[in-house]
Amino acid sequence: MSAVRNAGLEGDDAPALGEAMADLFGQALALFAAQTQVLPGIPAVVDPISGAGSTVGPGRLLPPPGGGPTAATLEPLALAALRGTGLAGDDLPELAQALADCVETGLSLLCASVSVAPGIAVAGFLTAAPGRLV
Repeated sequence: MSAVRNAGLEGDDAPALGEAMADLFGQALALFAAQTQVLPGIPAVVDPISGAGSTVGPGRLLPPPGGGPTAATLEPLALAALRGTGLAGDDLPELAQALADCVETGLSLLCASVSVAPGIAVAGFLTAAPGRLV
């Protein structure tokens, strides 16, 4: 809701818009977490006998469409979130499309600016522990 207020949006429907946006963003992040992948090619130092070691360089995340929801996937969710709060109007589909486009762009920018931290354990020539984002 603070983002809606900070943008200067006012009126009776501003709280409903904030609620719909929160619902959409939550769903989009859940889809992103379920779909995103770390791209192959993280450099690692591994003992050639045991296959143990760790990654020594950063990894990258696969952005949408392969690594997260696209605007086309998010648009019906956005429309449902907007309608679910009681918002209505002729321009609601266009607002849903704009929100979906913004979320896809945000996820793509996240993938471009965030890396998987080095130091992931490798055992048997495969990563053996979760990585952290930096």
